[in-house]
Amino acid sequence: MPSGKNRRIDRVLDPSFLEGIGAAPLAALREKRDECAEEEAVLSYERSLIHTRLRLLGAEKERRASGGSERSLIDNLAQILSDENVTHRGSFPSLEAPPIYDNPRRGIEKLISNDTLARLPELSEEEIAEAIGALEEAEKQVSESRKAVHAVLDRLIEEIGRRKAGADA
Repeated sequence: MPSGKNRRIDRVLDPSFLEGIGAAPLAALREKRDECAEEEAVLSYERSLIHTRLRLLGAEKERRASGGSERSLIDNLAQILSDENVTHRGSFPSLEAPPIYDNPRRGIEKLISNDTLARLPELSEEEIAEAIGALEEAEKQVSESRKAVHAVLDRLIEEIGRRKAGADA
């Protein structure tokens, strides 16, 4: 069975990824920083996909509870998908697509397939509740990984900044 060290997330979160950064060449630090930033972008994209799905399923639950027509979900799609209540880490958003924009991890891929959306009016309350539960669990896992990647990325940025400050002194 593979060790899992071939996946970027595993490499970035392995404690050995930060070993020796105090003595590593600046170019190597920048490569590691870029690798972390790419992984963070992928995790952010996956998290966004999960949140979008959760908003859609939540809107369907609300539509059913209020007795709205199936058409009302479609009519309100722009409002449902708007990012007005979405919070960000405080960093500037990247204008580049994540490296695997079209290919989220398999576990996330199952949760974000279009099949659920295509069948949304046909799903039972129980199926919607199960989908929401699965998405909420996936969101927790992605958020935990993202937080861990942020810690590694912050450490690398700190070291790069320390070096630049030392060079300017």
